Amino acid sequence: MTRRLTVAVIIAACLIAPLVLALAVLGGIGSFATVRDLAEPWFGTNAWIVPLGVDVGVLTLLAWDLLMEFADLSWPILRWVAWAFIAATVVLNVAAAQGDPIAGVMHAAMPVLFITVIEGVRHLIRRWVGLATGSRRERVPLTRWLLSPISSFLLWRRMVLWNVTSYPRGLQLEYLHLHAISTLRQEHGRWLWRWRAPLSERIAIRLQLAGAAFPISPLSQQDGDDQLIQAAQTIVSQAEQRGIRLSQMDLAAQLRAQGHRIANERLRWLATTIGLRRESV
Repeated sequence: MTRRLTVAVIIAACLIAPLVLALAVLGGIGSFATVRDLAEPWFGTNAWIVPLGVDVGVLTLLAWDLLMEFADLSWPILRWVAWAFIAATVVLNVAAAQGDPIAGVMHAAMPVLFITVIEGVRHLIRRWVGLATGSRRERVPLTRWLLSPISSFLLWRRMVLWNVTSYPRGLQLEYLHLHAISTLRQEHGRWLWRWRAPLSERIAIRLQLAGAAFPISPLSQQDGDDQLIQAAQTIVSQAEQRGIRLSQMDLAAQLRAQGHRIANERLRWLATTIGLRRESV
């Protein structure tokens, strides 16, 4: 399936590339005479060099820009300079039309089409490279922005700060964060938890998110989350049957006695996950 898709992309590129080049050549020919006439007072018989040099330079910049996009080494200055020269050429042609709106639209038509096609190719390359390398960040759906703009912005911000490219993964991080914050609010107050909650608990929230965002971190190389959660739930359930209320430290001691490895930084996350409230001292 992948091989067929690659062949289809190559065939489509071979068919589209000549059309894009033809559009660029026609646009250059359309403005060639105007720019050459404007350059004659300074360049004389060599005035043809100016429009030809600008067109070749624009094509070179755009081709190099697309190549860098394909290599995932984007440098926007190349594109900006090329668009600036195209815009300058369009302005010169519109000015030569002496205020005729129809002539101005005709002069701007092909450059606008060319820019649109190039931007479409760039968008395709970006998505293709992003999917191949896993570096393309998935967008937050528009419907979510419309229904809940504030929470959508916070979700997007968290994905950017933690370099999370998957939208479902970003949702998971957001749910973990909200669950941990709600626990602190319940224990320390809706508005004062930021000041009343111990520093260790606030840091534990960040460590929890870091462990979820970067699964290859040392914290995640311990026992699997599912296995650890299941063992903790069993311990808490047995304690409740005996009428014993466990603290977080009691839970950690019993887990370690069973051979599980759990760092103190993960203890808060585990207690929050299974719904164990910290025992007041």
